[in-house]
Amino acid sequence: MPISAATRVWVRFEGIERDFVAKQWPIPDHSNSFTPPPVDAHALFIPAKNSFAMNGAGDRRSQQFPFSFAKTWGLHENSYRDVVYARASKKYCLRFIFNVEQTLRSAKTDPFKAYVRLVKDAIFHSDHLEGKGLPVPVHYGIWAMNTGDLGGVVLFSLTQYCGVSWNELHFTKFNTEANRLVISIGRAYEALHDAGIEHGDFMERNEFRHAFIDLYAPGLTKEDALNGKAPFYVVGFSEASANHACRRQHPVLPLDSYPTKEVSCPELRGIMFLLEFPKTPAEASILAQALEWHAEYSKRHPKVENRYVLVAQRKRFYPQFPPLDPALHDDLYCRVLITRDAISHGDECTVEAQQAQPSGSQLQHTTDATDLLPSEYRTALAENKLSRQFIISF
Repeated sequence: MPISAATRVWVRFEGIERDFVAKQWPIPDHSNSFTPPPVDAHALFIPAKNSFAMNGAGDRRSQQFPFSFAKTWGLHENSYRDVVYARASKKYCLRFIFNVEQTLRSAKTDPFKAYVRLVKDAIFHSDHLEGKGLPVPVHYGIWAMNTGDLGGVVLFSLTQYCGVSWNELHFTKFNTEANRLVISIGRAYEALHDAGIEHGDFMERNEFRHAFIDLYAPGLTKEDALNGKAPFYVVGFSEASANHACRRQHPVLPLDSYPTKEVSCPELRGIMFLLEFPKTPAEASILAQALEWHAEYSKRHPKVENRYVLVAQRKRFYPQFPPLDPALHDDLYCRVLITRDAISHGDECTVEAQQAQPSGSQLQHTTDATDLLPSEYRTALAENKLSRQFIISF
């Protein structure tokens, strides 16, 4: 068996003299469908200082605890509503269910419900998120280990470390306009919706505990972190659904008018509200023009998927805002070619998704982008059959 395909990992808690061996917890039909843990995840080290944390009541901000606290988790039916989590070896996140034998005795307790959320999140990753280039952590499955009198039998999900929750950063200097727009919580949720994923667990105020920004990413400076250049992730998919047909007809941006329910998506509309994006309606609303254009374009080209229409709309009406990130999805967020035939339509007349995506640096430094076009389009352009061509990238 290749070393990268480990069926067990070793966990060490600082201050505890022994290591604990964890084996993959069998989830029917899913146990072999997670990404195998990398070599450096085979031995996980959890420091003693502020070793564990849990989302607190109220504003759901992280509260840190020593290891001794974890020993009592699950022993009282309704003491704890959330899983305990810890950062291990600086690169990985472990979300724990302690005292499993006690936890699984009654399905009516909060610890049992936390266990269910942990498993449902893992299954959703396996079925709908893994390997699709979406802004979510890599999931390495659920693991089990016997810690004896330290915490009984323990389950934990092993995932990529994603940084700090927006619930935490909202109260700090990192709550900048750049981090709300450029890092874009909104853009990440747009990416999920375009892939048919509705998160389903954030609608209360201050409930962005599932939106994470990695301020410790390699090579990231403090200035970068303040200016929206840190990696962004969405976590916690226990309430998610994978058959979402998003009906939004506008981007998730601080628009000059608040979109109505008829042209919006309930989840993304709620996100706009939480990000404080709604604006006072303007007399000459750009949103009204964008919605009119969206309706006309969709009517003219009913076979063009809505996500591509939204790309063109964003470029045309909101060029001052950053585009969606091409790194989010190699297939879904591919380059989109808009061809303008001024003679027949005088407007955008077709949208074609090109699967061969150029690198991000190419897109950023190419002016007219004609060198990125397929040969038949370059020929048509040279023969003056197409009046204008340009590439819209995310």
